[in-house]
Amino acid sequence: MEKTRLMQFEKKCIQEEPPFCRAACPFHVDVKAFTQHMAEQQLDRAYKILEKTLPLPRILARICDHPCEDHCIRSQVDAPVAVGALERICAAGTGKDKKHFLPPAKTQTVGIWGAGLSSLVAAWDLSLKGYPVTVFHRSGSAGGDLLTLSEDVLPHGILAQEMERLTSFGVTFQEADAADQVFKEDRAEQFDALYIGCDAPGKPFSHIDWESTGIPRIEAFSLAASEPGIFAGGFSRTGKEKGDKQAYPIAFAAQGRKAATSIDRLLSGVSGTAGREREGAVSTRLTTDISRVVPQKRILSAFGDTRADGGAVSGETAAREAGRCIQCDCSRCIRVCAYIAAFKGHPGQYAREIYNNAAIVMGERKANLLVNSCSLCGLCETVCPNDFSMADLCLEARRDMVEKGRMPVSAHAFALQEMAHASGSRCFFARHAPGKDRSDRLFFPGCQLLGSSPSQAARVYEFVQIHLAGPTGLVTGCCGAPAVWAGRPEEAEQAIASFTAFWESAGRPPVMTACPSCAVMLAQQLPGIRITSLYRELVSLAAHLPETAPALQLSENTSIVDPCTARDDAPVQEAVRTLVRSAGLTLQELTAAGKLTECCGFGGLVFNANPGLSKTIIQGRADQSGNDYITYCAMCRDRLAAVGKPAVHLLDLFWPAGDRPADRPDPGFSGRHDNLVRARHWMLSTLWGESPRDTPSDGSRPLHFAPGVNQIMEDAFILPEDIQAVLAHYETGTPHFEHREHDSCIAFYRPENVCFWVEFQEKPSGYQVLNTWSHRMTVVEDRSHIPGSPADARAGGVSCRTCQKELGY
Repeated sequence: MEKTRLMQFEKKCIQEEPPFCRAACPFHVDVKAFTQHMAEQQLDRAYKILEKTLPLPRILARICDHPCEDHCIRSQVDAPVAVGALERICAAGTGKDKKHFLPPAKTQTVGIWGAGLSSLVAAWDLSLKGYPVTVFHRSGSAGGDLLTLSEDVLPHGILAQEMERLTSFGVTFQEADAADQVFKEDRAEQFDALYIGCDAPGKPFSHIDWESTGIPRIEAFSLAASEPGIFAGGFSRTGKEKGDKQAYPIAFAAQGRKAATSIDRLLSGVSGTAGREREGAVSTRLTTDISRVVPQKRILSAFGDTRADGGAVSGETAAREAGRCIQCDCSRCIRVCAYIAAFKGHPGQYAREIYNNAAIVMGERKANLLVNSCSLCGLCETVCPNDFSMADLCLEARRDMVEKGRMPVSAHAFALQEMAHASGSRCFFARHAPGKDRSDRLFFPGCQLLGSSPSQAARVYEFVQIHLAGPTGLVTGCCGAPAVWAGRPEEAEQAIASFTAFWESAGRPPVMTACPSCAVMLAQQLPGIRITSLYRELVSLAAHLPETAPALQLSENTSIVDPCTARDDAPVQEAVRTLVRSAGLTLQELTAAGKLTECCGFGGLVFNANPGLSKTIIQGRADQSGNDYITYCAMCRDRLAAVGKPAVHLLDLFWPAGDRPADRPDPGFSGRHDNLVRARHWMLSTLWGESPRDTPSDGSRPLHFAPGVNQIMEDAFILPEDIQAVLAHYETGTPHFEHREHDSCIAFYRPENVCFWVEFQEKPSGYQVLNTWSHRMTVVEDRSHIPGSPADARAGGVSCRTCQKELGY
């Protein structure tokens, strides 16, 4: 992935943009963290947040005019959070100050005129950078206008305490009668930089006798004068008087910090302007969803001395006020996507991780799992205000990994194997309608519906063949989705090659799909193909539909689970709902429905790459409602059934699969694998009267599975034919192990890139399979130690810890 492409993705994500309050604060106080600690009545931790960015924190926490409140998004719901009041309460309620470790003293010195707020802030910042600072002030004016504040607002003891801290940082205070004493006498030559604090007691900045000081006007951005080494601040650029909310105190304090930064850059010999775009109050691109915020009246007064209703303030009262903070961020995708939440980050961060993963030359690529765990469902793009698509990002990354030979084989091997099976000669067939040599349309049920309930697919085909005008052909196979999701478009093209050939030879008729994923995939891979939905066609044939099966026994209210690949297909969504209502069922929509529907944990091959996350996703889907579910994706239905959720396929309403379709178990990968073979045989023989050639019997002995083994096979993606292959390999006389405690044998076979292991006992009726496992490894054989006890397996060259554990040592 090119860096420019990364930046395009990264820029779309606004999760790292500052909240409105923090952006409006010239000192960028982390208001979210502060209010969170206050809500938990952790005043010491809350004060540490203030100390982290505020100079003179015990002063500013008490007198800040809180511009953050003017930008608090909570005001769009009720009233802004009383941040200023909470800061006062926090500062008054904690007595522990941060311990500052001063750097080695620098050789350059700084002189400051005036001891008002801006000057004190400049002195604070510069002294903590190691500069020796001397503050000149008129007699009795150290503290400037801060001295005029009432004890209720700023106790004089607090001011004295902060002044003492400045002294401990190495700041020297000296009395001087006027500014010209600093600039006209030899004292000016003692300093490498000078700062004029125009908020010092005396005349305002605009009335300073510039001619007498020899200082020209000040540059607005850096507060530097054209006279080298001289800076000024602490004045209202709006022309308003001191004491005005917009000019004092936080604006004056911010100017002191800006001047200190400019002085430090000057004395350090670096650019005075470069990289300073984010200093002070800034704009933010953040947007926050407040649709679910419950109105709650403001509890504290402006200064926090009383409640808004005049009552006394307690710690619990302050905590309740702090709890009104809605912790602004974007996080829309994090809230709705288990995948994004599972990796403890956000899309902008993931973009950087994926880029670094692709750029690494040597070492461990730790983001491989991140790349392969996305279900590619597109929900993040739907909810993102800037259309950030993790699906696009991850799919690009997968293709890049495949092209460079960096995609782990284990990530998608099983899914690709099953795709090849569904599209292979044992499962694929294509026919015009019985007795016809042309088709007005082709019915493509998809491998998941055929694999889940082949008889149901056959009955649906017979229905549309009778009631739709013109002959309808039938084509089976896979749409190539696994290869597309795996980042292998060429293999996807190969998977649909037989389908494409028949479709071309039939004159490219419209294709009617039962699976929304098939509709999307075929449309992507075959430009110009006309796709129609089975469910829209069934609405047009409503008068001919069978009566709803009484055996459904669904709950009073049912909910529709829209497949993620039908997210943008509103006509199909509406057709499905029309069919459900026509069956006499009462619908109760899920929150995650329609455009906001979620994946079942199968899409994008997450089930293959990250089985644990896949199970979490489907369990979350099942838990969204106590209602029984209806879906029109066979895989969604089967996965819901696998976690015990009563769910039926839409087609069960009219052609039920079994007596109680809501209780029909998930056939599992093995069941779907075998059903596809049976479907081809049964449909060709029953509907077309053909006698398909069966796969010749290989003489394999019957398999009998011990309790629990079938689930092990399902979780490990092991098929019965894999077990048969291991045992056939064993029967050739190849080495094996003996487990004497179990009176069993353990055999292995590595047909390609997967090594399968089977523990079994030979019985007169066949093989009793006790256990099985698989992974990607190579077994080194040493025949001199075989057969023997499990311990002998180590000497026999089994170096894999997983296999050692399974073998009993």
